[in-house]
Amino acid sequence: MSLSSLKKSAPSAELKPVTVDEFIHGAEFYACGLQLVSIAEQKVLSDEPMKRATFTLGKVAIAQLNALSVNTGIAKSRLIRIWLDNQASHLPANH
Repeated sequence: MSLSSLKKSAPSAELKPVTVDEFIHGAEFYACGLQLVSIAEQKVLSDEPMKRATFTLGKVAIAQLNALSVNTGIAKSRLIRIWLDNQASHLPANH
């Protein structure tokens, strides 16, 4: 082994500095089987166009959705899509 093999190589991906709270939120999502995706990644991952949808929520549900959006920094529509994906993944295989 030569000293040239010990050279520090460039990192394969740029690491974004995160706060402790962001790290904890990410760990909580990971523990629930969810994945946090950045806005830039969302644009790359969304291969189908979005359609507008209208639905009715009660005041309590709206307040909960608003609070969750503010606390996580994730858009309300994205939170709903995450929830739908999570629920769909728990359906039996024959549905």
